[in-house]
Amino acid sequence: MIKNQNFYQSILQNSTLVIKVSGKICDNQDNIDNVISDIKELLNSISKLKVVLVFGFGRQLDNYMIDIHGIEPKKINGRRITSSQDIEAAKKISGQILIDIFSLSSRYNIRNFPIPISKKDFIAAKKREVVDQIDYGQVGDIVSVDALQIKNLFKEHDMIIMPSLVLDKNTSEVLNVNADTIATELAINLSASKLIFISDVPYIKDLEGKRISSVDENVAKKLFEKNIISDGMVVKVDNSLKALNKGVQKIHIISGEIKNALITELETEEGIGTVFQKNELEY
Repeated sequence: MIKNQNFYQSILQNSTLVIKVSGKICDNQDNIDNVISDIKELLNSISKLKVVLVFGFGRQLDNYMIDIHGIEPKKINGRRITSSQDIEAAKKISGQILIDIFSLSSRYNIRNFPIPISKKDFIAAKKREVVDQIDYGQVGDIVSVDALQIKNLFKEHDMIIMPSLVLDKNTSEVLNVNADTIATELAINLSASKLIFISDVPYIKDLEGKRISSVDENVAKKLFEKNIISDGMVVKVDNSLKALNKGVQKIHIISGEIKNALITELETEEGIGTVFQKNELEY
């Protein structure tokens, strides 16, 4: 049975979407405008829909540290080792991106609430301990999410915007937390119907470079074994599987460089990216 647009819109009524947008997409005005305009269309067409938008700034931070300090970024399995210099730069960069997204969202008349840094009563985090002799520096791991506090913001706002900077629950030190991980934890704790990763990656490809439209745990395991999933995609896939097993219905990977990718992925049967889902789930 071919499902129409109204079917998909009805499924999303009174639900929450958690959307993570990469720094590469935020770095291009046309691309981030494309994402925000799609969100506006979803909010207009779907009753009582709520959105949390988490943005990354990896590309901008990489470029800043190289151009200003001559320092190449250090990453392990897609996770940044974060110095105090990185944090100072991240505060400047994320602040600028937050202002730009807030301004753009306001132009689209989206009732949005910008959070410059996640305070301890929203997301509690602690500095990552040294593991296997690897010191990640000012990197944080999420301890808990207060879903009630966040949901209270939805009483007057349709979209919450936040960066991947969090305060240490004990010291209030600014910590860098992987944006994919923050989005995943928010999706789990807010009982989101969908978690969506938007970057310059359109979908997961097979060995022949063709789109894999649907992935479950078994398929993901095979992709890892064949080294099809590597680098930064490892974090996305790990988080996707975690969210799936913690109750998030579907996780989507799409490109923000494709016009109306978000609308096409959520409101058409064929979609445009890769979706993670349980085998028995039809939608």
